[in-house]
Amino acid sequence: MKYKKQIMLVSFIIFIIIGTFAFEGLKKTSKTNGVELSFSELTQPNFLNQQLAVLYASSTTDVLQKGKGNSKAIFINQKGELHALKLSGLESGSTYFNKKVLFIEDSKKVIMLGNSVENYDMPTEELRGIRTGYLSKTRQFYSLYNTGFSKKDDYITTIRYGGEEKIQSAHIPFFISTVGQLSDRLIIVTQDLITGEFALRQVQLKSKVLNKKLIDLHLENAGELDAITPVVADNHNLYFVMTHYQSEKSEDLYLVIVNRSTKKVKTIPFIQYRSEDEVENGLPFNFNNSAYIKNGHFFYVNGLGEVYDYQVTSGDIKKIVQLSREDKGNSRLEQITFKNNKIYHIYSDEDQQFFLETFDLFSRVKEKTIEIKHLKSILPMDDQNYYLSSLEILQ
Repeated sequence: MKYKKQIMLVSFIIFIIIGTFAFEGLKKTSKTNGVELSFSELTQPNFLNQQLAVLYASSTTDVLQKGKGNSKAIFINQKGELHALKLSGLESGSTYFNKKVLFIEDSKKVIMLGNSVENYDMPTEELRGIRTGYLSKTRQFYSLYNTGFSKKDDYITTIRYGGEEKIQSAHIPFFISTVGQLSDRLIIVTQDLITGEFALRQVQLKSKVLNKKLIDLHLENAGELDAITPVVADNHNLYFVMTHYQSEKSEDLYLVIVNRSTKKVKTIPFIQYRSEDEVENGLPFNFNNSAYIKNGHFFYVNGLGEVYDYQVTSGDIKKIVQLSREDKGNSRLEQITFKNNKIYHIYSDEDQQFFLETFDLFSRVKEKTIEIKHLKSILPMDDQNYYLSSLEILQ
């Protein structure tokens, strides 16, 4: 009996020793796999140059308002390996990359990552992001937020904007349906929440934010329409897509085109959905990155992974690409973006393995697919209140 106890004691000690080494090994592996990333690690030489893309993931506003949840900026390198930076929670948060600087937002601050890491504390906390971007002519990053109703019962949108020297904050008294940009100003579509009517405005980010109404958009059934793309521009027109939901089996999409010189508005029937699957899953993964224009082609991607091409000159509309669609994948953790005449799509399969695929928009050919390793160890896969809100390509 005494011998058995000694054997058990020795076995227990060995178990503890093995467990300790295993735990230390797990910690090292976790760090290698990018489960945690400190701000000091962001300053390592060439860190940003080694990254292929960055994802933004966050809890929903309902969770954040209870003082719970968080956001994460998840860096993906060329090998599909990850590094995750924990942030203060911001629903629909995003990042924006311009040349050598990455703009990262969270609820309380702005982070500028380049040769160094700069933090800018903001005067107000925001919980619902709209869009981030960069104005090339004025050299300004910007981000917009659905702040909500003021004490005067008007709706407030907050704008953070500036460069590496200074980030400032301002408010405009509008509910923004969608937003786009020119080289030196924002173009926003606002909606009156009482009448449902839309207007097109421009916003200039000077020392004091200046906004000007360009035209009222007299759209049929305005109170039943929702914008589902950003405003994109070529030299002649502004373009964006509106959806008109009618029933579980019926939804119509319209392409709105505004002539930049005459301000004449044209609305074109774009896509029709006539099944439950199309209506239920047709909305884009990201309203801010669902459209792109290049060389006379307006591209749109929906939540079914269908990429459409509207040819500006002829008016022809064609489905040109079908992204991978996994019936048992996790649609909460799926994202798309356009860049450099390509569309990028991150998705998962039924085994919760993640992939990033790239299609060329003009050749319509899939260029490559890479596996994203260990993403399921970073994201709460079963949390219905946690999702990916943006994909930014850094290369």
